[in-house]
Amino acid sequence: MEEFLLLSSRKQMKKTFLVSALLLNSLQVQAAQIVFQGSPADATTAVISRHEPNLITVDGRKIRRIHGAEGLFTITPEPDTGSAWIKPTSDKPMMSAYVTDEDGQHYKLLLKVEDIPAETIIVRGRGLRGSAIPSSGKNEPRNDDIINATVALFNDHGDRKSEVIPLWKGTRFELVRIIELRGLRGEAYVLTNTSDKRIVMDEREFYRPGVQSVSVEKPTLEAGQSTRVIVISEAE
Repeated sequence: MEEFLLLSSRKQMKKTFLVSALLLNSLQVQAAQIVFQGSPADATTAVISRHEPNLITVDGRKIRRIHGAEGLFTITPEPDTGSAWIKPTSDKPMMSAYVTDEDGQHYKLLLKVEDIPAETIIVRGRGLRGSAIPSSGKNEPRNDDIINATVALFNDHGDRKSEVIPLWKGTRFELVRIIELRGLRGEAYVLTNTSDKRIVMDEREFYRPGVQSVSVEKPTLEAGQSTRVIVISEAE
């Protein structure tokens, strides 16, 4: 039986979920998030449920280890199938997870935590054997620096700022932190809904030339509510 070396808290792990097949059936594959990673230096983004366990599997290989910052999530392994269940245990909107498969290949995931039903994430990398999933579509690459800058700003690192930027009528958009990292500039904003109506945002609304990544903590704001917006762009 394959052993898992898990660096997150062992005490909270409970093996409460069982699967009866080595491969996901076609309905599961169709509904799954398939994330592609070209090399260990890349990182990819996936969305997971905040309140329900989410299934992670590496296409064609067994997972040996998943680790991240202590206290952010719990892991429940599936030794027979080589998959694992991940469940957030903090209120962080984003977290990084590092997956190692049975052949020693590493995968870096930036996980966006949302109030949605449980998700299935299938990780595909170069040279994976025995793939039963068509190689259609691809995920936008995220290098280490983009990931690190995003996570750092969500954890309130970087230089403090206080500059109100004109955005939309009925909103207040304030730059609160910046970080410079090897050719990248990360900016953390607080967007407040100052109107009496609900605001629904799309991350694409914050893109401009040179922007590499946008993360909105809460895309829907009721009157008076605020959210953080993280923008990573090329340094000028």
